[in-house]
Amino acid sequence: MQHSRYGRIMKTFKLVQHQRKDNAADIQINPKDFPNVHAGDVLEVYHPEVEFSRLLVQITKLPEEPVQLKAETVSIETTIATAFQLRAYQDVYVNKIDPKHVALDLVELLYKEQYYSRSDMWRMRKSLVGKCVYLNKKIEFTEMRATVNEMWSKGDKVACGVITEDTRIVYRSSTAVVQIFIQMSAEMWDFDINGDLYFEKAVNGFLTDLFAKWKEQNCCHDVTIVLFSRTFYRARSLDDFPQEVQECLQVDYQGRIYEDFYRVVIQNERYEEWTNTLKLLRKYFNQYQTRVLRYHKQRGFHMPPAWNSKASQGNFLETLNVSLNLFESYYLDRNFDRTGKVSVVITPGPGVFEVDRELTNITKQRTIDCGVGSDLVCMGEQPLHAAPLFKFHNKNARNCLEVGDDYNIPHWMNHSFYTSKNQIQSHFNSSFVPRIKPLPEVLEFLAKEPENNEISLANTSYDSDDDKFPFVDYDEYDAQVFKLPSRTAPRAVSGRSASFYGTQTRRRNYKYSADAPQGMPEPRVRHISDDFMEHCADKVLKKSSSSAMGIPSKSIIGEDLSQSAGCYPILEKTLSRESVNSSESEEFLFSRPVVGSAGSPVGFSHRLQNYRPQRALINPFAPSRMRFKMTSNRRRWIHAFPTDPQGAAVQSHHYLGSGQSDDTDDLPVQQPTREVIQGAQMAVESRKRRSVSRQESLEDIGEDHGLDGLAELNNVSPSHSSLTMSTLHHVLSSSSGEYGRCGSRGQMTSQDGFWLWGPTGEQPWSPDMTTGWDWRPLTQVERERADSQLIKPILTSDPSSQTFCAGISVDWKSLTIPASLPTTTDFFPDKRSLQYDYVVSDYNLLPDDVNAEIARERNPPSEDEAFFRRKPLSTVHVFRELVFQRLAQGFQLIKFSRSSSPRENTTLGSSPQYHHATVLTRARARVEQSEEYYLSIGRIFHKLNLTGPTITVTRYRPRHNQPQLHFKYLYRFQAPDSYSYDVSWTEFSNEKLENYVWNHLDHYICTRGEGDFGLVESLKYWRSRFFLLPSNNSATKKIIEGHHRCDIYEKRSHQEVKTLISGFVRYLETINKLKRTHQARRSKLQADGTAGSGETSPGKQETDSQKGNSKEEGLSRSTPAAKLIEAFTDAQTGFAFLPKQPGLTINTFISAEAVLWCQMNIAGIETTKDAVDKLQELVDDKLILHASGNPKHRFIFGFYLYFIPPSKGKPDILNLPNASCPYNMCFQNEFCEVTVLHNDDAPKHDKFYLPSGDSPERDIKAHVDWRVETDLNKQGWGQQLGKLNICAQKATRNHKYVNVDVDINNKSERTEWSTARYHAYYSPHCAFELQIQWMVATGGLLGDLVYSWARKATSCGFHLLPVPVDPFALPYTQNSDPLRGPIFVPLNVNCLQDNGIFSEHDEQTQQMKTIQFQLAIIQKFGFLRAVVEMPESKTDLHRVRTPDEYRYQFVHCTGGMFILIPDIKTTSPITVEAPYSSSFGKKSSSDLHKDYIARQTSSVLSEEPQSEIGFLWSWNFMLSKRWRSGNTGDEHFQDKMLADFRLFCSNADNRLTKFWNNYVEE
Repeated sequence: MQHSRYGRIMKTFKLVQHQRKDNAADIQINPKDFPNVHAGDVLEVYHPEVEFSRLLVQITKLPEEPVQLKAETVSIETTIATAFQLRAYQDVYVNKIDPKHVALDLVELLYKEQYYSRSDMWRMRKSLVGKCVYLNKKIEFTEMRATVNEMWSKGDKVACGVITEDTRIVYRSSTAVVQIFIQMSAEMWDFDINGDLYFEKAVNGFLTDLFAKWKEQNCCHDVTIVLFSRTFYRARSLDDFPQEVQECLQVDYQGRIYEDFYRVVIQNERYEEWTNTLKLLRKYFNQYQTRVLRYHKQRGFHMPPAWNSKASQGNFLETLNVSLNLFESYYLDRNFDRTGKVSVVITPGPGVFEVDRELTNITKQRTIDCGVGSDLVCMGEQPLHAAPLFKFHNKNARNCLEVGDDYNIPHWMNHSFYTSKNQIQSHFNSSFVPRIKPLPEVLEFLAKEPENNEISLANTSYDSDDDKFPFVDYDEYDAQVFKLPSRTAPRAVSGRSASFYGTQTRRRNYKYSADAPQGMPEPRVRHISDDFMEHCADKVLKKSSSSAMGIPSKSIIGEDLSQSAGCYPILEKTLSRESVNSSESEEFLFSRPVVGSAGSPVGFSHRLQNYRPQRALINPFAPSRMRFKMTSNRRRWIHAFPTDPQGAAVQSHHYLGSGQSDDTDDLPVQQPTREVIQGAQMAVESRKRRSVSRQESLEDIGEDHGLDGLAELNNVSPSHSSLTMSTLHHVLSSSSGEYGRCGSRGQMTSQDGFWLWGPTGEQPWSPDMTTGWDWRPLTQVERERADSQLIKPILTSDPSSQTFCAGISVDWKSLTIPASLPTTTDFFPDKRSLQYDYVVSDYNLLPDDVNAEIARERNPPSEDEAFFRRKPLSTVHVFRELVFQRLAQGFQLIKFSRSSSPRENTTLGSSPQYHHATVLTRARARVEQSEEYYLSIGRIFHKLNLTGPTITVTRYRPRHNQPQLHFKYLYRFQAPDSYSYDVSWTEFSNEKLENYVWNHLDHYICTRGEGDFGLVESLKYWRSRFFLLPSNNSATKKIIEGHHRCDIYEKRSHQEVKTLISGFVRYLETINKLKRTHQARRSKLQADGTAGSGETSPGKQETDSQKGNSKEEGLSRSTPAAKLIEAFTDAQTGFAFLPKQPGLTINTFISAEAVLWCQMNIAGIETTKDAVDKLQELVDDKLILHASGNPKHRFIFGFYLYFIPPSKGKPDILNLPNASCPYNMCFQNEFCEVTVLHNDDAPKHDKFYLPSGDSPERDIKAHVDWRVETDLNKQGWGQQLGKLNICAQKATRNHKYVNVDVDINNKSERTEWSTARYHAYYSPHCAFELQIQWMVATGGLLGDLVYSWARKATSCGFHLLPVPVDPFALPYTQNSDPLRGPIFVPLNVNCLQDNGIFSEHDEQTQQMKTIQFQLAIIQKFGFLRAVVEMPESKTDLHRVRTPDEYRYQFVHCTGGMFILIPDIKTTSPITVEAPYSSSFGKKSSSDLHKDYIARQTSSVLSEEPQSEIGFLWSWNFMLSKRWRSGNTGDEHFQDKMLADFRLFCSNADNRLTKFWNNYVEE
């Protein structure tokens, strides 16, 4: 027996272990031993002698039948017992524990090869609340699977704990989309301090380490690697350049002419082994500089001299935006096996960039809104100032006298400095770590004049231009700008600073001080810029006369403190919280300060005579002196960071050292002095007094670190000084209000509303803060002393071993398993800000009223009716779904602190910080159930409230909208497999989130998408596009096995076409979830092998057909209808009817099978057309009806469902959506029906055909528009008593829509649905498209559904493969990926005829015949049309024919490649808007194709005119390993196809000439 830490007596139990099977619980207990334990309780299990390894397990359910366990025995699942070192048959203590004592602050979940939307993450999080978790625990929720990766509690990593409402959950993905950009600026060819080329450091060091970490973590990212650089030209104007190359040149703010280059090395690849990629990078590095700098010269142009820019002048922001253009289209081309998006920029510089202010604003807003992880990894030495650092272009430099550059420190980027193995080696050998690399010019200068260099250098800094400028002391200037006048202390010019800082004037050669003109300021006196010296706290602060901020005067204690402490000083302010704690657009009583940039310090100005407000400049060497305004943007990622013991969020790879060298033992240790402790105590006292004077609750001030916390500091051992200083720093800064933090209860205690610089907003910067300081393993003493793993990360690996990768110098975690944007945040604007800066609007939803009429009609619905008319969502479900949809679109839920939670109190006002919210909640009766959520994105806030049957949506939009900025960008890029840097263009713009049509979406949810509100483009609904393609091609197998040519694909035989049609009909049966045994289908249709599995041999077929042929029974075309119907319904020899199932009546059959039966069994009916005509006669006589009951629906060959009504009585027809409808109008919403284009005489033709030529499909009447044949004209079908039938309304000539049931097995806790868009026609010579579109579906469930469709396709002779929505990504198409583009493969027609092919015809015929020839070529290479070519139709007013963009698109039968035959006609009736280039305006697609090809070929200088005839070739980047098979080929197969196609088109071995001669003969 032993006493527990809670005072109870504990007894020991014997431990046994059990295997996990049939959902066995983690722990099994005997209820008799534990009378007080109930389901859901948490137990603590540990061996008496081992105190530290304690396991927490939860009782999921108590056993119902008696347990086999002996008394005083507990059983733990084997793997858990092993992980927690619990030994079988030993004694353990088992203890019931209060979940509050083991609550977790942060849990990281890791998942792989799955798609989680943000709403899925929140739903999973809700399901975990109250659950006990341990390391590596597997978690499942509606087909989503994750593993517990890491847990934090009170600043420490723990091995188990309980998830509570306040636990933050971070999702990390090991299969994300990673774009790696390597900046190939001039420094890449320089050596670092250790003698490595920066490129070697990047590739042999950083990337090698990164790929090793990926392998270790079992990551499988979708990776794109791009080299980028900027080339400057020495030229006065664009006229110095040849006309052909001018188009891509740009001029910067200084008038320099430049051109940007991008080289895509690999695109969307998922490799397990990256060695070959590293080899490829080294190869490109060797050629890169000469290729880019001499690119135009090598093509024969005369060019001005070119040079490669420095890292700071490069195209850094443009590159980030290029990746954002792709990431913003996350809802297109949705993959079900990856989540997360990261862009990594590797730069050889130290992280300083000269940037355009407008582009910075665009980039910042887009990065934050999009939730993209942006990582900057610098190969250069870490500078002594904050990084990354942006220096804004000074566009007015020539016209103004202002001195000083405008800097900005982006808080929205994660940055790391990579430390190479060589650097670590030199750290071991010397204690000095250089942080500055001298410029080559300085070294050269010193080498020339070794003596007298001090004076010379001093002189060099003053050239004649500088003489005209007055000098300003920035610190003094900033102090003055931030200081407000009060009656007692007028603004001083430069008075007290000398005594305060202890002035030390630098020796300088001031030429102009004597005869400076009147009005110029005094010569500049620069003070020591000591980071630790600052304005310090006053003993007692009087309330200043103005309600805004006053800067206190110095005090003796303050001075002592600031000069003796090696830590951050204390800054007390008196201010009214209302005046400061506001949003970024707050208007003060005084005139607005001019703020340097978004996120620069907030200054206060005033009305003084002769005072001209200036921009508040940032000092990058002392960013911690500045106070930043807290905004929702700064808190966007805050819940992804663990917190230290004091509750401040910390990035673990940003280490705050003590400024001492590594050899702590040899150096005197700096301990906190008496004054420091005394000063800190004063600060706390002063803070308390201030708080009391404001009548604040003392509770949130000193609870965690009052004076007790400071007293403990005296006992810290000297051997651990770096920790001492860090801890002291935390106590000093947090107790003095230096920075706000999320306390242990998650409550923000930043009383002054100003926050520090940094990605977390809570981490101060100092020159000692490095991202690579603590690379060495800790000593034993240090390890014991470390009270938090965050302040001092523990590394036990051996630095000399291969696996040791530069310690914590890089944020490896975010680069290896990137986190998704957290679903929660904690910022909400205050009352004053809401009142002045926001426009409030609201609207109500009453789901019950909207769905009332539907509910009335359905009392009680039959099974069939229920199949077509789904149950409407309840009000609570609608309310939850509205929250989920906002999360999915990038919103975050605002988590208020406990005391101010709107769910616990009727007002938010109980917390001082949120006392504004009383305005928001109106008084109401307490009995009504009420639920409320606050959400935010950027500067937009939504409040959703559910009270009784009413949902209220309140929207807060900024009163002053940010303007929508557009930045046009021209660049050259070379895609993989392309030979040249092609001209491309794109546009960057920040999205106006306030314009999203929430009202439409909310009503779409209310009506389940069935009413007037359907999916529209502006909703940004998710979509995935698939092609169904014939598999098992013998030519593909030959090429894979090593056939040297690829133009060996033959035309399909008549029998193969019939097999494909039969397989397609079978496939649609499974997609429509029709239940029918394979045997039933075969027995009725055995006469023709094609209807079965296609395995029957031709000989067997004939004998079968003789047996089963009932043509002797006298059925012929003239047989009376009644006798035909009798034969159809014969149980033995009649149609293969579908069994009765919901939505279908008895005697339902598929049209294609009926046609086949007629061909086999009715004399005189040989062709498909004959059979269709005969069956149409029966439809006219109402002896056969379409399954919807519509008598006007014609008989269509393909997958259409018909039934034979009973001979007596009324046919069983549903009148939906209401009784006044003549037939079931909802039928086509639930069943996917497709017309099959057939042609019995196919062997006559063997080419692709043009729309105007005689295509095989032309011969048939089947080309009447399907909407006419199904009686779907817009009048009758579309309107149903004022309600639109969405599927019917959206249908076009080529596409139909159908509802898809996502959650067939009811695994989800909510109702889910989606829509599929599919081709209305199927031809065996074309691909069949299926596109899934959704707003309300779980990624895991939808993925499973799609994978099951893909499996079923295989058994029908097809493969279902994902394809991009925009396969060619031409720069003028919308949402086009800027780093993708087709490869132009020219066709060498000059070798065929001297003056071009078909030159004897007029222009139009010549073009038609040329395209026909090109079609013949690609058919030999195995390409199919991407869409069925439809003739022009009078009925369709919207679109006269197949849109141009699809007209000549082809896909390879393996799904891996696309070809576009450029439309080079002179006229084209359809025009395409070209939004990205002003030089285009409105042009037809043929003009755009011409323009694009002209650009591809323009960069070659040659005498003969360029051939415009050719092909645009593109890869299917979505065909990942998961979808590949023997029928799709691998990467090697695809490369072989392109190489052979290029050889063929260039007439290698006269292959093209031979083909042409055969073609002409035919």
